[in-house]
Amino acid sequence: MRLALCNIENMATQPAILQVIENHKDAISLVITSDPYSSKNGGFLSQAYQNILNRGYRFTEYLFVKMVFLNVFRPLLKLFGVQVLPSIKQRCDELGISHIHVKDVNGSEVVELLKSKKIDLLTIYYFDQILQPEVIAAPSKGVVNFHPAFLPSCRGLFPIMFSYLYNEQKYGISAHWIENTEIDAGPIIEQQKIELSNACCLLDIDRQVSNFLPTLYGSVINKIACGEGVATAQNHQGSYYSYPNKLHLKTLSKSLKMVNWWWAVGATSKCSRDDLPSSQIEK
Repeated sequence: MRLALCNIENMATQPAILQVIENHKDAISLVITSDPYSSKNGGFLSQAYQNILNRGYRFTEYLFVKMVFLNVFRPLLKLFGVQVLPSIKQRCDELGISHIHVKDVNGSEVVELLKSKKIDLLTIYYFDQILQPEVIAAPSKGVVNFHPAFLPSCRGLFPIMFSYLYNEQKYGISAHWIENTEIDAGPIIEQQKIELSNACCLLDIDRQVSNFLPTLYGSVINKIACGEGVATAQNHQGSYYSYPNKLHLKTLSKSLKMVNWWWAVGATSKCSRDDLPSSQIEK
């Protein structure tokens, strides 16, 4: 079964995505990363200004460390002898896997690649664009999204933050089919509840939750490959969130930092397999 994988390259998901690529290097034919700060989305400076204005410095700092820090400072950290996590492109090049960095996943280039590479299943984790019907229809078996929350709770953006705030700190990852443009609403193939150890900041929680992805990813891929990807329709009485407002962020700040810089610097280094837990998972 030929796979494609979509992701926004970032500090929280990097070890997990690299591990997924390693585990499935013989099946993954294409990796697609997006550019959340492209001119199409307003550009980095414009987005930073709007976030500072509407959500404050701390949230903007959180997004910078999560989405930008690793890629920007990788060369400098290497100069200081840090064994930095490789970029997704670097690892794909080493393994001979096609990689593209796109502004628009729904563009004709992506659709043509999915068809020319005869992709059976398009898989998504932490992606910022809504797939349109032509992309959804391109893979022969469909599209599976791995959403970092225990659906139907916390659909939408920043699911881990809102799981902390409004879902009693109950975390999970849910694999569901994408059948249309509805957000995080497709039939669920498999879910895992996640027990976390102590975390020093929100970004640490993001990383800990994401580190469970490789286990669920492998299980779901095996099910679909064996024709066992039976799914259950979601209860649509769950919750949906978009960008946090100042009240959300004020509530969060009372009990949890968004960024711990000591943690962030340490999190840029290569992780071992022990950092990607297979225990602590409750189905």
